[in-house]
Amino acid sequence: MAVARLRPILTPATGKHTASLIFLHGSGDTGCGIKDWLNSASLGQFSFPHIRIIYPTAPVRPYTRMGGFPTNVWFDRLEIDPSCDEDEDGIFDMCNAIKELVDNEVKKGIATQRIMIGTT
Repeated sequence: MAVARLRPILTPATGKHTASLIFLHGSGDTGCGIKDWLNSASLGQFSFPHIRIIYPTAPVRPYTRMGGFPTNVWFDRLEIDPSCDEDEDGIFDMCNAIKELVDNEVKKGIATQRIMIGTT
């Protein structure tokens, strides 16, 4: 259920799928946006022979850093300050959703040590 909410966009492995990369976008972006940026930065298709790339999109939620404006964010941030309170419920929710993405890759036969999570 949580995975569908993240609307993942996929770049399949160009050969035998033996590893996966889950690439998370930054606040306000989307899976499609980060995929396009990576393709542009790599001067072509950002792909690998044996790695399937998954670009999920964070759900739209009010974002305090933007005056409560709804945007794609993994969790709310009250401030950009290591001493401020965190949105623990939002973080927990997104950790579970990302864990579902990992679990789906394991069900496809990918070992956990061959699953990477990256971000900008």
